[in-house]
Amino acid sequence: MPSINYPHPDPRSSGEREANREAAALYQRQEEEAATLCDLADELPPLAPELLLEQVRLDLATAGLHVAPPEPLTDEDQGGVVVYLNDGAQVVVDWLPNARLDRAALAMVEADRTGDEAVIRYETVRSAMDTALGTILTGFGYTARRPDLFGFGHVVEERPTSAADTPENPRA
Repeated sequence: MPSINYPHPDPRSSGEREANREAAALYQRQEEEAATLCDLADELPPLAPELLLEQVRLDLATAGLHVAPPEPLTDEDQGGVVVYLNDGAQVVVDWLPNARLDRAALAMVEADRTGDEAVIRYETVRSAMDTALGTILTGFGYTARRPDLFGFGHVVEERPTSAADTPENPRA
């Protein structure tokens, strides 16, 4: 059990000792209520896809990532984390490089110059950010898998477990 922040760490009177006992009792009640809420949360059905989508967006923004707006992306907006619902109502998380790098790499691939610096940068960025997103999603308690059709991105299959949100391990 983590230590309690007693109002009087070194009590010198019966009043201070009583204040510490009250603080300990309050702390114990909060721990019991948190445990009850965690038990109740385990019995709840999975989040609706739209709610899971918003929770994932919030968690990735909390991690410090720029999450692209939910509207269709324009060239000016492209770049960063995208979180969306696919045709099967699954939450998908992916990384989009800026349109400038995207266009340069595509032009080199179309010209059959796959060893060009733009293509190498594009593949390096996509791979590194894909790994980082998977690590961050796992760190926030999500279960994710690779999409069926292509190699990058993550399909979030489960909401975070309530154990990740205990008082000993609170979410930011």
